[in-house]
Amino acid sequence: MVAKPKRAGGSNVVDLPPDPRLRTRRRWIIGISVVAAVVVALVLVLSFSPILAIKNIQVEGNSLVKEKDLQQALEPLHGVPLARVGTGRVMDLLGGQPAVKDAIVQAEVPDTLRIQIIEHHPVAVLKDGSKRSLVGADGRVLAVLGEKDKPKLPTVRSSAVINNPKVFSTLTQVLSELPDTLLAAVDHATATSKDFIELKLKDDTLVIWGNDQDSALKSKVLEALLGAPKDEESSIKVYDISSPQHPVAR
Repeated sequence: MVAKPKRAGGSNVVDLPPDPRLRTRRRWIIGISVVAAVVVALVLVLSFSPILAIKNIQVEGNSLVKEKDLQQALEPLHGVPLARVGTGRVMDLLGGQPAVKDAIVQAEVPDTLRIQIIEHHPVAVLKDGSKRSLVGADGRVLAVLGEKDKPKLPTVRSSAVINNPKVFSTLTQVLSELPDTLLAAVDHATATSKDFIELKLKDDTLVIWGNDQDSALKSKVLEALLGAPKDEESSIKVYDISSPQHPVAR
C-alpha cells in the first residue's frame, strides 16, 4: 500500500488560492495612496515653494484710483506663492481705497498676478470751497478731483444740511437711480432735508423731487414731462414730482 503524503503539521486542511478580489482591492488602495501623496506634494509645492512666487502684479479697470496707489497697496503680495492669494486677501489690502468696490483675481504662472479692479460708480461732484470730489451712490468720497478734471456729473455744494450724512446719502442715492439721460441733464442738486430734494437742470428748469421714494416712477414722469411738446412761449420752469401720481408744472 502506498502511503499518502502528510500535510505540514499533520493537518488535513488544504490551502486555498488567494481571492483575486482582495488582490485588486490592494492595488486600488496602493494606487489611491500614491495619487493622494502626489496631490499633497503638489499642493505643498504650489503653496510654499518660491518657484511660483509673485513677481509681477498687473492691475486693470481702474480709472478713479491711480496705478501707483494700487501697486503700493499690493506690495506685500510680492514673493507670496500664487496659490495663496485670493480675492479676500487682495480686498483686505485695497481696503484703504474707497473707490474700489471689488476685484477679480487671476493667477498666471509662473509669477504674475492679474487683478481686474471694479470701482464704485460716481454720481455727483461735491464742491467744498475750492475742493472738488467725486462721490458715489452711498455718499462716500471716491476721489479728489484736480483743477483740470471736468466730469459731466451734477454738482452738490457743501452746506450745513448736506454735511448731514443721512441727507447727503439720500441725495446721492436719488442721483444714482436717475437714468443716464436725466443724470446728464442735471446741473446741480440741493436738499433742505432728506424729504425735500431739488434738481436744477442745465436749461435752468427746477425739479422738486421730494424724498427718495418712488424714484423709478418719478424718473418716468419727469422724462414724460420733459419730452412733451412745448409752445415757443411756454414759461414752464418748475416741475413738482414729489407726488408722482399728481405732478405739477408751472
